[in-house]
Amino acid sequence: MLLSLWDDHSSWSAMGQGVLASLAAWGAVSFVWAVVAWLLLKRRAWAAGVRLDPGVFEERQTHLLRADAGRQDQVCERLAACERAFLVLEPAADAVTFRWRPGRRSDHSVRASLTFDAVAGTVLVDVKGGDGHTGVAGLRKGTAFLAVCQIARALGLVGTKASRDGLV
Repeated sequence: MLLSLWDDHSSWSAMGQGVLASLAAWGAVSFVWAVVAWLLLKRRAWAAGVRLDPGVFEERQTHLLRADAGRQDQVCERLAACERAFLVLEPAADAVTFRWRPGRRSDHSVRASLTFDAVAGTVLVDVKGGDGHTGVAGLRKGTAFLAVCQIARALGLVGTKASRDGLV
């Protein structure tokens, strides 16, 4: 823009055209980036069997999932073996509390807990984000939802009919 202003000998019309062209280019790039980020979230949600709804960007996510992988002790063993899980506390009654690293940086994590219902065969996944992490694909939000999807995939949990229909 400055080069075109210099070449046109400081004309206002050249500067206005440069500003409009820059705004249009940034707007197009931002729109494409947002569409790509939404498609990536949608793909992760589909793979985990979790419904993608308007509450995706909230800092607290609670989803009812089904433990297809087996019993509580098997899910806890998988959790302990995950690279992204750390500070896993011993199960108290039917709940496990831990920290999960949803991104590549090791200093950003979310708090999570799993509450098991042995009779129904379900697991309530509760993830709390908002600890200063940058988020998903530059959106600065959605980290808790991304963590739910990663936890579901890593532990062999799938969405129940209630979570897919938005009842949870």
